[in-house]
Amino acid sequence: MNAKPGVAALAGFLFALPFAAMNAIVANRVEPFFSLIRPGPHTSAHEIALLVFVILLLPAGAYVALRPVPRKGPDGKRRFHVVNGAAAAILLLVFGTLSFTLGSEIYRCQILRVPYCD
Repeated sequence: MNAKPGVAALAGFLFALPFAAMNAIVANRVEPFFSLIRPGPHTSAHEIALLVFVILLLPAGAYVALRPVPRKGPDGKRRFHVVNGAAAAILLLVFGTLSFTLGSEIYRCQILRVPYCD
């Protein structure tokens, strides 16, 4: 499969949309989707599993964005596609930040049961 760099960069960024949509639904309590994501009054295992799945789309998007980078162009020369590299770097940076911050938040609230955490 011969991926075009612009399409791959756009597809990589589109992998971030489910997280943005889920975040907007939970933050604004948009029904009926909010009840599907958070069926009870507090964070549930269902919500954490969905969050993990959506956050794992970010490194998948980085992979898709980087896919055309090592390939040779039609003229036989290698080119570094800056937009693809930037898209992958941003997606990986967001993934690392979210994984660390949400992981520590889930650990404090769900494992340690710190009061007034949720």
